[in-house]
Amino acid sequence: MLIDDITGLLGNRSFKTIGVNARDIRVLYLDKEDGLYTAMLLECPNGNEFTALQYNNIKRQVTQNLLQNTGKQVHFQTLIITGNVAGAADICQREEQAWIVDTRNNRLVIYENQRNDFLGIKKDLEELLFSAYEPDSSAHRNPEQEVYNRKNDGSNHISKFLSPCNTIIVILNVFVFLMIEFILPTRTGNRLFKEGALSWMEVIDNREYYRLITYMFLHSGISHLGNNMILLLFIGDNLERAVGKWKYILIYTLSGILAGGTSILYNLFKYNLIVSVGASGAIFGVVGAMAYIVAVNKGRLENISSRQIIFFAILSLYGGMTSQGVDNSAHIGGLISGVLLAVLLYRKPKPEKTHHNV
Repeated sequence: MLIDDITGLLGNRSFKTIGVNARDIRVLYLDKEDGLYTAMLLECPNGNEFTALQYNNIKRQVTQNLLQNTGKQVHFQTLIITGNVAGAADICQREEQAWIVDTRNNRLVIYENQRNDFLGIKKDLEELLFSAYEPDSSAHRNPEQEVYNRKNDGSNHISKFLSPCNTIIVILNVFVFLMIEFILPTRTGNRLFKEGALSWMEVIDNREYYRLITYMFLHSGISHLGNNMILLLFIGDNLERAVGKWKYILIYTLSGILAGGTSILYNLFKYNLIVSVGASGAIFGVVGAMAYIVAVNKGRLENISSRQIIFFAILSLYGGMTSQGVDNSAHIGGLISGVLLAVLLYRKPKPEKTHHNV
C-alpha cells in the first residue's frame, strides 16, 4: 500500500513513528534542534473521509500532545493520500500545510498557497510516485484503491467536470432550441422566437422587460447554439466550483441581463434597429468572472491560467468585431459585468495560519 511505502520513505530519513489507534492515519516525527518536524499521513480513497473540521481537530490533538511531551515547537506537514483530488481539495485549498498524493494520476498536488517543500521530502515523494507507481507497473498496486477507482471512474469524472447548475443551464438552452426548431409548428416556433428576442424598441417602447431574460435562451442556429454551449460546459463548471451554485446562477443571470441592457443602450444611442439572441452575453460574464478569480488565485484555478482566459476573451472580442451579425456591445457589457460581479461575490479561501509554520 502507498501509505506503507511513504511511511518507509520517511523512516529512511530517520522519522520516528507515533502510535495512532487508526489504520488510515500515520503520524511520524523528526526531532531537530529547532523543533519537531511532524508528518501526518491520511489515507482517504474517496477524498472526503475527513471534513475540514475533523482534520483540524486531529491536527490540533497531535500538535498539543507533542508540545506537552517535548515542549518543542511543532512544524507540521500533512499528506492526504487519495484517488479523488476534488474531494480532498476542500481541506487542502484552505490549509497551507497539506499536500495531496494523487493515487489515480501518480502525482503530488501542491496548491500555490502551500509550502513548496518540507525537509526536502518533495523530491523523494515525486520519485517514489514516478518509479514505483507508474500506470503500467503492477508491483505496488493497492487492491482497495483499484476497486474504488473502478466503481467511481464514471461518476467522479462526471461530477468533476459537470457541475449541476451549469449543466442544467446547458440542457435548458438545448431544450428550448429543439422545441422551437423541431417540435413546435413553424408558425408557433417563429412567434415564440420573435417574442423572446431582445430589441430596444420592444423593451423600452412596449416595456417587455422579460426579453432581457428570454433572449439568453434563444439561438439562431445549431452552430450558434453549439459554440455557446461547448464554451459554457468548459468554463462554466470551473466558475460554479469556485463560487458555489447560487452565486454562479447569480453571476450568469445578471451578466446576461446587464449584457442585454448594454446592448439596448448602445443600439438605442446608435438607433440600430436590430434584434439580438443568444447566451453569449451571459457567457462573457462567466469569462469575465473567471478572469478575475484566476487573477486573484495567482494566475491559475484548476486547469485554467490567466493567460488562457485573457487570450480567449481578446480572441472572442476580436472575432466578434470583425464579423457581421454579432452584438459586440452585449459581449463587452457581459464581460465587464462578470468582472464586477465576481469582485462583489467571490472571496478567496484564506489558508489557516498557525504558530508552527516552517
